[in-house]
Amino acid sequence: MSQQQIIQKTKTAAQPVIRSALKKLHAQGSAALKPQPMIDSTTSGGGSAAATRQKWKRPVVSRRIANDLRKAAIRTGTYGTYNPEIGVGWDKAWDEGLFGSGSGSNGETQVVNGGKINWMEIRGFKESKRERTRESRAQRIEALLNVADEKIVEYRQSRRDNKPEVGIENVIKRMIKRSTKK
Repeated sequence: MSQQQIIQKTKTAAQPVIRSALKKLHAQGSAALKPQPMIDSTTSGGGSAAATRQKWKRPVVSRRIANDLRKAAIRTGTYGTYNPEIGVGWDKAWDEGLFGSGSGSNGETQVVNGGKINWMEIRGFKESKRERTRESRAQRIEALLNVADEKIVEYRQSRRDNKPEVGIENVIKRMIKRSTKK
């Protein structure tokens, strides 16, 4: 392999991988999130005349993928800015294609979603149960550690108390008890 080929491979390996959905959003803007009309010219039945009708082409970027990208940008703190060089972030203008227009025909702002506040603005993401209960588990462990030394001392003392007393008299008594049980 020549040195030029090695340099080319390292250059491509060093470049970050940008998701194709982000590339399409960058190129087409919010239009990539909307279905596009297209004209379909087909012959109907046995007639020779071509009938044209309008069909709808699905959006280039699906709403599910767009929402995943938007949530990832909110989590990483890159919402509102998009860096096309590394493919990170979410442009606020793309929300129009995802949630519909927020302004009326004469420029005033309309209430979107019937005046409801987006649930993500009120509370955060659900996260896993382990992450949600982490703080309460940590407090519980700390409380148990505070009394752990006392419990260890009590346990060791109870074990010492349960041991038989030493001495020849006690050994003989135990031997007699064993022999009478049989």
